[in-house]
Amino acid sequence: MRLFRRSRDEEAPADPVAAFWSWWQESGADLTASALADREPVRVADELSRRVAAIADGLTWELAAGRRSAHLLVVSPEGDPDLRATARRWLRSAPTATATWGYADTRQPVQDVDAVELETEGATVAFRDIVVSARREGLRLSVAVHHPSFAHLDDAARATIAYLALDSAIGESDVECWIGEVARPQVAPMDAFPLRWVRNLVADLKAEHTSADGEPQQVVFQGQGADGPILAVAQVPLAAATAPELDTHVGVFLEYLATEDGLPTPGALEELRHFEDALALDLAGRGRVVAHQSSAGTRVLHVFVDGTSDAADRVRAASRRWTQGSAGVTETHDPSWSMVAHLRG
Repeated sequence: MRLFRRSRDEEAPADPVAAFWSWWQESGADLTASALADREPVRVADELSRRVAAIADGLTWELAAGRRSAHLLVVSPEGDPDLRATARRWLRSAPTATATWGYADTRQPVQDVDAVELETEGATVAFRDIVVSARREGLRLSVAVHHPSFAHLDDAARATIAYLALDSAIGESDVECWIGEVARPQVAPMDAFPLRWVRNLVADLKAEHTSADGEPQQVVFQGQGADGPILAVAQVPLAAATAPELDTHVGVFLEYLATEDGLPTPGALEELRHFEDALALDLAGRGRVVAHQSSAGTRVLHVFVDGTSDAADRVRAASRRWTQGSAGVTETHDPSWSMVAHLRG
């Protein structure tokens, strides 16, 4: 596994993503494959870094073994929520995968995670020596990751190793979706198990909350607020990694006819469902309603949209068609989906 950060060399082209893929298809793919065949990937490191540098500061790139292709080119946001949408747009512009090259915008799981070794601070960290403990908290797993070298490393180095180990075991996207707190103790937990076993735990949790076609399922939450009962529905997982190109939160506030406890009457509930269904059609793939909550006569729809599209304007237009009461809309750039953090469970 080779990981490179971008450097600042030249002024970015007008369309750096298109420029990257133009170079890649003309010569970059062949040059990189040749360098890998000669076991000299460093030959293309500077050029790849320069090309990725032109797309966005902070993106990283990685060459890895593919599952359906011989090689995989990964351009990753490296955990930076502000770069997730950029990396996804890079991927969406990628050419069709071939027997030689495949593409990804997040670090993929490694088939034999026990074989991975990481060089850090002059030491070799073998992932086969990493152990993990886990406990389920709500809809995520909180884990503790330990390696014997942690006794001699500072917390920043331990954090880097812990997250790279989890990325290698289950993939960067599943880490963001299904892993909550990540502790990195200097002493191995008493109930620890090998790193590779995390795959089974996450697979079970994922299967429990994912539909047969791979789409997030929904869960219902009930609670009590200052103004009375709260009823909420949210997709699981409620994480930006499920749709990183949707980087803008649009809140839709719809007043409805309420019962004594402030929740929708049966008639109001039907109108709200019709509104949400129509909004989904209006968005046409440029956004999605990921959650909604109802309380005190108002429903809040949490909509995430592609900030480079006209989706937010479509939501505003839809809100003007609401006839059951007042309607309001807010718009916030929110690539980390922090506006729905309270509904993640």
